[in-house]
Amino acid sequence: MTDAVTLRALAAGTPDASARAVIARARQVLDGLLDEVRRDLAPRAGRAEVTMKPDGTPVTPHDRATDEWLTTRLVAAFPDHGTISEEAGHVAPTTDWTWVLDPIDGTSNFIAGVPYWCVSVALCLEGAPVLGVVEAPPLAMRFSAAAGEGAEVRSGGAAQRMRVAPAVGLHDPASSHVPGLYSGGAARDLTADGVTLNARLMGAAALDLAMVANGVAPLAVTLGPHVWDVAAGGLLVIEAGGAVVGAGASPLLPLVPGRDYGRAVERTTAASDEATARGAHEAVVRGRASRHRS
Repeated sequence: MTDAVTLRALAAGTPDASARAVIARARQVLDGLLDEVRRDLAPRAGRAEVTMKPDGTPVTPHDRATDEWLTTRLVAAFPDHGTISEEAGHVAPTTDWTWVLDPIDGTSNFIAGVPYWCVSVALCLEGAPVLGVVEAPPLAMRFSAAAGEGAEVRSGGAAQRMRVAPAVGLHDPASSHVPGLYSGGAARDLTADGVTLNARLMGAAALDLAMVANGVAPLAVTLGPHVWDVAAGGLLVIEAGGAVVGAGASPLLPLVPGRDYGRAVERTTAASDEATARGAHEAVVRGRASRHRS
């Protein structure tokens, strides 16, 4: 069993005044860009042409166009920043500042017109996320956090501070009405271990993390996310008072310059507190072993 490791790289502490100025400007620029992305993408859901990537996952022209559009404009606004994204460059650059983008997380939902998908963007300083924004056009919600400043959700022009939900017992029958947000494999493993939370398979890891940060669910578990799935959402959870735990073999964060993240995936658990996150991480391992013995 690989030990769980808390993604403390997400809790980068409070940046100094110079870095805070960059983060503030980045947040302002990104808000304007995401306003345009939301207007463009929202009416296209359920109407996209689909092709398959070499890894067997679906992609649409809108994934690629949004990736290119955002990357181009962010680099134009911040010429000394690097980028890493799902649809373009997978190798972490050597720059101090790096943008991490997933242009459409939950592409299958986007294709089908299921209103649970998002755009996920994080800005990292020396590999650690210091700004995270998850834009959910079908929900008309924008979740954002900056290191040391807390997390907020904006809907209809109004912003509210986010706080994770109270922790619950993973094996407590009283928790059976409480949603747990899982990927398919995680749901099978956790159920096999007797975890009692009401399993929900929503199909967008970054948005699941945002929901944990917003107190909608006390737990989200994804077996194979990439760094662009968790960089922004993980910061949301931590700044909302929660915890994020990953498999310890090869942590996704902090970013390592020169590392190719195209095939790098690590089981990631986010929860209201570290004990619950670690408990769910261990429950996955036990549940998988139990299923394999059956």
